[in-house]
Amino acid sequence: MRKILLALAVLSALMLVSPARPVAAAKIPVIVASSVDTSAQNYLHMTFTKLFELANAYSDGAFDFQIFPSMQLGDEQETVRALQLGTVNISGLATNNFAVFAPSCGWVNMPYLFDTLEQFRKMVDGMWTQHNEWSVKEGGARVLSIVDIGYRQLTTGPKHPVRTLKDAKGIKIRVPQNPLMVATFRALGLEPVAIAFSEAFNAMQQGVVDGQECCFNLVATLKYYEAQKYATEINYAVHSANIIVSEKWLQGLPQKARDALIRAGREAMEFERTQVAGLMKADAKTMTDHGMVLLGPVTDMAEWIRLGRTAWPRCYEVIGAGNAEKGKQIVDLALSKR
Repeated sequence: MRKILLALAVLSALMLVSPARPVAAAKIPVIVASSVDTSAQNYLHMTFTKLFELANAYSDGAFDFQIFPSMQLGDEQETVRALQLGTVNISGLATNNFAVFAPSCGWVNMPYLFDTLEQFRKMVDGMWTQHNEWSVKEGGARVLSIVDIGYRQLTTGPKHPVRTLKDAKGIKIRVPQNPLMVATFRALGLEPVAIAFSEAFNAMQQGVVDGQECCFNLVATLKYYEAQKYATEINYAVHSANIIVSEKWLQGLPQKARDALIRAGREAMEFERTQVAGLMKADAKTMTDHGMVLLGPVTDMAEWIRLGRTAWPRCYEVIGAGNAEKGKQIVDLALSKR
């Protein structure tokens, strides 16, 4: 709540800016909440930078983007609430945190569903229109970009190198506050601890959890290497983020500005895809440079896949907002786009 009040205060202050600067006043102010810092190596911030550039190019400089990084306006789920209240216009957050508000969009978080990033992207592109219909109807927001950065992996502290599923037994693992992901780790026979993204680093440092799951890009750019020693590839879900915009605010824009923002979102997404391989290489170097040990893929990946997929019935229920049959139909539709 304090973060939402802060967002309200920021918006109020911006509305009271002196009219002595006519050029700035003529632009459309855009309050952007980002969960990550401004590192050029961070995949989400890279996408924001390209989106802002393209949106202003296509709108003749119509926008004044004001980005608040590092969760200054709240954690990822708080920024969705702020967007729904109208105190934030655009938010960038992991898809699993937006799916809490738009359950039908949770198909992108299914465990062991995507064999390759290319397959994931093909399904995202094929589902784009339908995905946005769900996003607007259920979450009140339009998706401008869905960007990926490899798979969600596992990192652990110095006492817990993980090379097999047996090695991970008994380890407390931080997972997002998303029932689909909690169900996946329980199906694997592990001990998930659902903790907000904003509290994840502290939980690792203080020993509340022994490890965590996310992409290696966040491990590198958010300095998780200060609290973790080992990195293990479990490839259980593609790590992706949504850049979302308030649909109500978007529809209130002049058409040229609205069209420019939507076009910029898709093109920024395409640009980010061309950068992923280089980013992942840089992430591995950053992690090893700071003392982490990269253990590579688990040696019993087939068992992780087998058990992970036993969570699918629960995932269907989550995606279908309590209706497993509906959830399965959503996943089947996505699979038809492969």
